[in-house]
Amino acid sequence: MKIKNILIVLLTVINVSIITSCTSSDKKSEKVIVVKESDIVREKIGVNGMTCVGCEVTLEDNISKIEGVVSVKASHTEKEAIIEFDSTKTDINTITKTIKESGYKPFNK
Repeated sequence: MKIKNILIVLLTVINVSIITSCTSSDKKSEKVIVVKESDIVREKIGVNGMTCVGCEVTLEDNISKIEGVVSVKASHTEKEAIIEFDSTKTDINTITKTIKESGYKPFNK
């Protein structure tokens, strides 16, 4: 009888842990960037080496950390990343370097 009670308690604790972790809000902090429209550059860069959505997320996260990046959308199916950035704060060379450091191979599209 004791083992049955212990199992019930353990299963209850596990279920509560799972439910709590699934419903907890994991909000990303959003950054607000004020940029003059004339300073925004939109570049499409070819990217080899992405094989899944996880690769897209990794690349987007790494590029979005660059100061001046306004938006980034990576696609492993299209083999590209589309980046909008403030040309007064960063440049295509810095972005290309970050793509390489993320483990992918940029190319001109």
